Amino acid sequence: MLLPTLELSDFMRRFRRDFSAWRPAIEAICREHAIDTDEIHPFTEGSNLIARAANDRVVKVFPEFHRHQWESEWRALRHLQGASLPIRIPTLIAHGQRPDGWTYVIVESLPGVLLEEIWAGLTEPEKSSLLRQAGQAMASVHQAAIGGLKDLQPEWHSFLETQAGGALQRHQSKGMPAWFLSGLEGFVSEHRPRFQAPRSVLLTGEYTPFNLLAEKEMGRWSITGMIDFGDAMIGAPEYDFLGPLLFLAEGKPALIEGFFEGYGGHAPAASWLMCLAVLHRYSDLKQQVRIPAWETRVQSLQELTGLIFPSGRH
Repeated sequence: MLLPTLELSDFMRRFRRDFSAWRPAIEAICREHAIDTDEIHPFTEGSNLIARAANDRVVKVFPEFHRHQWESEWRALRHLQGASLPIRIPTLIAHGQRPDGWTYVIVESLPGVLLEEIWAGLTEPEKSSLLRQAGQAMASVHQAAIGGLKDLQPEWHSFLETQAGGALQRHQSKGMPAWFLSGLEGFVSEHRPRFQAPRSVLLTGEYTPFNLLAEKEMGRWSITGMIDFGDAMIGAPEYDFLGPLLFLAEGKPALIEGFFEGYGGHAPAASWLMCLAVLHRYSDLKQQVRIPAWETRVQSLQELTGLIFPSGRH
C-alpha cells in the first residue's frame, strides 16, 4: 500500500511533483516485472506519475480518478499493436492494478524529440510537411477497425451533452472574454443536431506537439512516433483534427491544407470544428490558440472561427 488516497487537486499540485513520494511504487512495479531499478528518471509533465526505467521502459501510474485513462491507454495500445501505421506507437509491455487501487501500464520508450521542442524554429514548408505527415498518421488510425473498443467510455453523444452543459462555467473559469461567453451557449445549441456522429472512429485527441515525436535524417524532419493514449475514445473524426489545427496550423491556410492533404479529405465545416474546440475535454483556448494577438483581433465566436479555421466551410 505505497500510494495514498488523494483528491485531484492535491495530486496535481503536490504529490505528482514529489518524486520521492511515489518512487517506491515505481520501483515495486519494476521489480514485479523484472525491470532493473538502479536508474529511474521521472517525467515532469503529464497528468499521471510517469518515469523511465531500465531497458527503455516507461512506467505510467494512474490514480483512481484517472482510471478511465488507464483503461483507454492499455486497451487502445493493445488494439493497435500490429496495425499498419506510418509512425510508431509504444508497445504495451504490461498493465495491471496495485493493491492500493492505483493502476499502471508499462510501455516501451520511443526515440525522437517532441514537436513542441522544434516547431518554433521550423520553416513554413517544414511545418506543412510535418502537418501532412500528421494527417497521414491520423488517417491510418481512423481507418483501423474499432472492433472490441466500441464500448470504450465515454459514449460520444453523452460526452458532448455533458461538455455542453458545463461549457459556460468552464470557459468562465478560464477567463474568456465577455463576447465569447455571451455567445457560447447559443453557438453550441446550433450544433446539437451534429452531436450524433454519422461516422465513428478511434480517437486519441493527442495529435499535438506534446505527443508527436520527430527525428531528423539527412536534414529533413519526419514524424516518427506518437505517445499517450489515455484519452482514447470512440467518436467523430473531426475531434482529432483539433490538435494539429489549434496547436500547429497557426490559422494559416497553407498549413491547414497540408494537414488535410495528408489526411486525404477536405476540411469540414469550420463552425463545427469551433464547436468541438469549445467542448473539448481540455478546452483552454488561451493556451491552445497559437495565433499572435488573437484575443484583440476578434469580437465574436464567428470571427474567431474564421481566424482559426480560415480554410473550412462556414
